[in-house]
Amino acid sequence: MHEPQKFARVVIPAPLNQPLIYSIPETLEDHLAPGTRVLIPLQKRTMTGVVLEILGENPLPQAREVLAVLDDQPILDLGLLKLAHWISQYYLASLGEVLATMLPPNSRRDSKKTIILKADQPPVADEMSQRLLEEVTRRKGKLSVKTLARQFAGQNIDGLLARLESSGAIAIEDRLAKQRRKPAYASTSPDITPQASESIKFELSHEQDTALRTISARIEQGGFETFLLHGVTGSGKTEVYLRAIEHARSLGRRSLILIPEISLTPQLLDRVNARFPGRVGVLHSALTSAERWAQWWHVLRGNVDVVIGARSAVFAPIGNLGLIVVDEEHDSSYKQEDGVRYNGRDVAVVRGKFSSCPVILGSATPALESYENCRQGRYRLLEIPQRVGQRPLPSIQAIDLRTQYRSDQPPAHSHDVPHQANGKNSNRPLMSDTFVALLRENLTAKHQTLIFLNRRGFANFLQCVLCGHVWRCPYCSVTLTLHLGRKSLSCHHCDYRRPTTSICPECKNESLNAVGAGTEQVESILQKLLPEARVARMDRDTTSKRGSQEALIRRWEKGEIDILVGTQMITKGHDVSGVTLVGALLADLSMNLPDFRAAERTFQLLSQVAGRSGRGDDPGRVIIQTYAPDHYALKFLVAHDYQGFFAAESEFRRMLNYPPYGRLINLRLDAPKLADVEQQAQTLAAELRQWLTRTEKSRQPIEVLGPAPAPIEKLRNRFRWQILLKGKHSPALLELARQARALVPRARAVRLHIDVDPYSML
Repeated sequence: MHEPQKFARVVIPAPLNQPLIYSIPETLEDHLAPGTRVLIPLQKRTMTGVVLEILGENPLPQAREVLAVLDDQPILDLGLLKLAHWISQYYLASLGEVLATMLPPNSRRDSKKTIILKADQPPVADEMSQRLLEEVTRRKGKLSVKTLARQFAGQNIDGLLARLESSGAIAIEDRLAKQRRKPAYASTSPDITPQASESIKFELSHEQDTALRTISARIEQGGFETFLLHGVTGSGKTEVYLRAIEHARSLGRRSLILIPEISLTPQLLDRVNARFPGRVGVLHSALTSAERWAQWWHVLRGNVDVVIGARSAVFAPIGNLGLIVVDEEHDSSYKQEDGVRYNGRDVAVVRGKFSSCPVILGSATPALESYENCRQGRYRLLEIPQRVGQRPLPSIQAIDLRTQYRSDQPPAHSHDVPHQANGKNSNRPLMSDTFVALLRENLTAKHQTLIFLNRRGFANFLQCVLCGHVWRCPYCSVTLTLHLGRKSLSCHHCDYRRPTTSICPECKNESLNAVGAGTEQVESILQKLLPEARVARMDRDTTSKRGSQEALIRRWEKGEIDILVGTQMITKGHDVSGVTLVGALLADLSMNLPDFRAAERTFQLLSQVAGRSGRGDDPGRVIIQTYAPDHYALKFLVAHDYQGFFAAESEFRRMLNYPPYGRLINLRLDAPKLADVEQQAQTLAAELRQWLTRTEKSRQPIEVLGPAPAPIEKLRNRFRWQILLKGKHSPALLELARQARALVPRARAVRLHIDVDPYSML
């Protein structure tokens, strides 16, 4: 008896609201399964899609056929497909957008239309057709439609090509874009350095051993549970991770380690690869597309036991998952700020639930949400309050910068600021006398110093001291940062650049003054202040080239650098025993942002950078320079008192119904014209309030705050306004956000971006 034809629900990596239905030819039925990549026709193109499910009947009157199966096995298992559905529902994104986020760039194989010039060409009458044929001839008889459309922008290319094709002058071929053949096996990641020696194990402390036993018991029992491993900096959390992974491996299960920054990869990779030689995979955005695709198949084929990566590695195709580790779980880098705005930490917890495996969230400064989840019994708290070997935590001293101002004389370590027209900045030194004295002392003792300033560049902006003109980005509502080394003024949001100048464009005087400071200026000061010191800088400007970041970290670890100046990337995870002094300059920067998480981020950031000090045999010392030494975040920081900070910050959040005691969704609208986005924001806010009054959802209090301009109102030449939805219950908030999406269609000039559980309010 002939079996009825089967059909497939297919999703393409694009923002389509619904999957597409295709019939499955008999020749392909045995090769298709959910999670498999297929080649499908879509309008006049041929595209790659992923099969969601196999159907026994077609819900549509007719369906086109699947053209080909691209792989010999599904690239997404049922667990990852289930995770994709959850992300789509919770973060209010289409399944196509979610799959585009989950899969490596090289997973797509779209068709490429090419114009072929025929040998026997009939004559053409119009000038545009003749120009097109001349261009194809110049390209040796072949030209892609995409390239032609760029060259003849504004012309009706489709109509022109249709006429030429029907006349017999050209042929249009639809070919698949070339794709590197997927490797069956790749021995190691490009970033892994082979280790000559075995990893050295040491005796665990009582708290480490207790944490490990608890986690190992859950791995043996199977099933999902989330552990918050709260250990002070230098307490040996990584060793607990590694031994738990070893235990999972002994049971035949594999593990995933997420880290917030690629900069943490080299040192962690050394330790993991030494423990599991040849069985480690790496997935992060610094790899090329070909490398990421190779690593994806390396993991999918089962050639590794451990996968390490940044945020997107949460989607790694790891079968038989036994343990997920999220290191520095508090870090805001886990939050995706464009496209599908997911939080890698939260997605990791959901993946652990779907995979029936435990999840470890590790941090010295846990997010308030995670710590509150422990208090509510949703997570289990494991604590390591002491450093390895009972080493003391570094002493932390707050220096009040208000006392450092001198009206009568410049400081001993004064410096020249480019384009400085007066001396008003020279009397406010970047480094206090106390810190400079400790810096000299530390250098004499041949110890290393870490200096943190969370601003790159030389100065924040240039300002005319006569007329007040400030150089601003033409595309973003921010000032341009002075980068002295490359002699440019740059926007750190859209990367607009222009050459530096000493002439004010308004009053035409040579009167521009550099205002503020960045890491480049600190490096310059140190080179003059301590010419004998080996000074290096670690920020996005010095680590943009491939491999430069790892090379810099290696030099730092080997003691080839005396003083390392850097931005936020130096604060996390680096374990260098020679560092005994840490200085945080202008520590108030993150505290003054218009964000309810500002105090929490400041406490976490400064705690993390302080924790880089005193990890060896010598004690550590930390200097925090601030204009607000009495702020509660800094007082609890100096006392190494996370619980005290949590209690104070929680009270503030509870009163205002902010997370973790309330939920937020940010609706951000943007458009090229300010009037358009303002009008749409006002209309949307009014319609949402009306919808609440018409529905029973008004019984669950939801606040619609705004609309208001975003703190950075103009970004990349688009004006931005936002509406904040605040309430107690996620389902009600999500339903209201879905109403917003329905009220602002995708095709309009004004775009709506929905950010569930937002981290950046800027």
